[in-house]
Amino acid sequence: MDGATEQLKIVVADDSAVYRKLVENTLGNEQYAVVYGKNGREAIDLVAAHQPAVVITDWEMPDITGLQLCEQIRRDHDSYRYIILLTSNTEKNQIIEGLAAGADDYLTKPFHPGELLARVTVGRRIAELHRQVQAKNRLLEELALTDSLTGLPNRRAIEHWATRELKGADRHGYSFWVVMADLDRFKNVNDTYGHETGDLVLQKFAELLKANTRSSNMCGRIGGEEFVLVLSHIGKEDVVTAIERIRRQLEAERFAVGARTLSITASFGVSGIEGRSAPQFNELLRAADMALYAAKRGGRNRIEFASTFSPEPDVLVARS
Repeated sequence: MDGATEQLKIVVADDSAVYRKLVENTLGNEQYAVVYGKNGREAIDLVAAHQPAVVITDWEMPDITGLQLCEQIRRDHDSYRYIILLTSNTEKNQIIEGLAAGADDYLTKPFHPGELLARVTVGRRIAELHRQVQAKNRLLEELALTDSLTGLPNRRAIEHWATRELKGADRHGYSFWVVMADLDRFKNVNDTYGHETGDLVLQKFAELLKANTRSSNMCGRIGGEEFVLVLSHIGKEDVVTAIERIRRQLEAERFAVGARTLSITASFGVSGIEGRSAPQFNELLRAADMALYAAKRGGRNRIEFASTFSPEPDVLVARS
């Protein structure tokens, strides 16, 4: 957070108009965006509305005490807030109680304006460190669920998402399809043209999958030249239409490699359910994988459905 460009958000809760004015006079000339609550309930609403980095609260308030406010903020909010407790209590046991309730710091009334400013500055620094850590953690989570070459979700992300969606399909009785896709003779591409060209082919196929996947569905790379699509709320004929469109687009693609031109195809295996009890996602994935191998044996560049979970007999869509 750059203090020159972004104001620090602060919520102040105090039932005393005198102390609210003292805080206002102290913080008013600084780069702070301060909102004031006359009691604990107002403060709770203000914290939810403004998502402040720092909260300054009086200990004794008529409705919700400062300790209760600390506890509720810690319980209800994932983002970190630096809490300064204003108190007339000087007993160590009471101060310990306040810190145990979730306060980060305390200031004894009557307070010196310079000391309040100094403690808010500390709060700002710590809140910013927490923000940076949270941002890095979110990035690490995203990286842990993303295939680095293609930018698509990886196997872990697919399994997590698909398992949750499959429960919905089981509960509400809608269709759910798992598609395994594998680039045909991809080893020859790497051996003949090099891994750099192989990477370009994988990235292009990932683009085709992403462009042809609705936001309510998912596609990802599970390793090597193998990809997965998860489709729902459509019938078998629509699944064929969607995959056939991807198959034809890849077949029509041309990759320039020096003076040579490379074309490549993919095979697809599909398993799914329509309006009946759902198996485990890994079972559907295994059935789709078996159908994929059948498509490979059948000549490649084709779609084949597994009979294990498909509600109709196997359907083959051979290459045109």
